[in-house]
Amino acid sequence: MIMSRRAAAMAAMLIPGLSVAWAAAPAPASPSASPAEIVVYAAASLRDVLQHLAPACETSLRVKLVFNFGASNDLARQIEAASKADVFLSADETWMDHVAQAGLVDAASRRSLLSNRLVVVGAADSALHIGSPSDLALPAVRRLALANPEAVPAGKYAKAWLEKAGAWSPVADRVIPFPDVRAALAAVESGGADAGIVYRTDAAISKHFKVLYEVPAVDGPRISYAVAAIQDRPQVDTARRLVAWLSGPEALPVFERFGFVVPAQAP
Repeated sequence: MIMSRRAAAMAAMLIPGLSVAWAAAPAPASPSASPAEIVVYAAASLRDVLQHLAPACETSLRVKLVFNFGASNDLARQIEAASKADVFLSADETWMDHVAQAGLVDAASRRSLLSNRLVVVGAADSALHIGSPSDLALPAVRRLALANPEAVPAGKYAKAWLEKAGAWSPVADRVIPFPDVRAALAAVESGGADAGIVYRTDAAISKHFKVLYEVPAVDGPRISYAVAAIQDRPQVDTARRLVAWLSGPEALPVFERFGFVVPAQAP
């Protein structure tokens, strides 16, 4: 039988402590409570795989993921200026170091999550034949698309590879810098560049490109994607759980299917 509040009040005068128990009874938890919102700042090259992983991650961790994709250098500066990110996935260690030096990285959660490979791409109908980095200096390659080689990880990796091969100087005046690797890829697709140097994972997302040359792991720079929670955020514990999930058995095989190299296989 359900006791009315009036009856309960009357009983409280007869049974000491009942009114206290009534007042202290916890309200039932709402089954429709909103999941925690986690803001993820991630390198542009991770867009497809993270969007693919998002539903499983949200279900597993009971979170709502909000993504901001872009060049790692831009994202790092945004974090430093406004600190609105809960998790940062950088396409290199340098920009993660930059955020860490500003005192914003949760150091215990930081890890090297993934690696990648560089490829030279052309349009699907391209007649170019690239057998070595020196072939990028051929007359047929008038415009070479790169993410900005002075700041964006993909462009910095590409420049490092060409410098190591002694091929940077002959092509430097042909380079068209773009804000991020996806923009460089789009330039090749649109005909704005004859070739581009991008990540292998980017070249795999569309049939509008073909790989003209894959940089051997021994010749290319060490590519390392860093991930960490951002400290002093309201949901830092949940952000740490997200970092752990991305490094775990549910996510890593998916990264591999998208062409990334997991740490055990990283060159």
